Amino acid sequence: MLDKSILKAVGQRLKKYRLLAGMTQKQLSEILGIGEQYYGQVERGVKKLSLEKLMFFCTCFQIPLDDIIRIDAKDEDDPIKLACISEISQLLIDCSREQLALIKSFVHNIDLL
Repeated sequence: MLDKSILKAVGQRLKKYRLLAGMTQKQLSEILGIGEQYYGQVERGVKKLSLEKLMFFCTCFQIPLDDIIRIDAKDEDDPIKLACISEISQLLIDCSREQLALIKSFVHNIDLL
């Protein structure tokens, strides 16, 4: 399970890009194919989007996936970071080869400095 602070940070980043695009929650939820109330909960960090929906969001806004899901913790012993890595690993299991190739390209383009 992801830490609530991570879900909240992801939700805030989603909101930032939505607002920059001048969109309402209703408009974006329709594009993503989810309920407006559910999307509102995602922005508040109560619910999470599937990897497929996150990738679609990033495709729509032409932004790297890392801009949404980046983990700021640099310490390898950080339990939050380790939990995120575990969660991401579980999400990757169901990805197609094409999705994995896209995710791999996103990861290679992450600025780790």
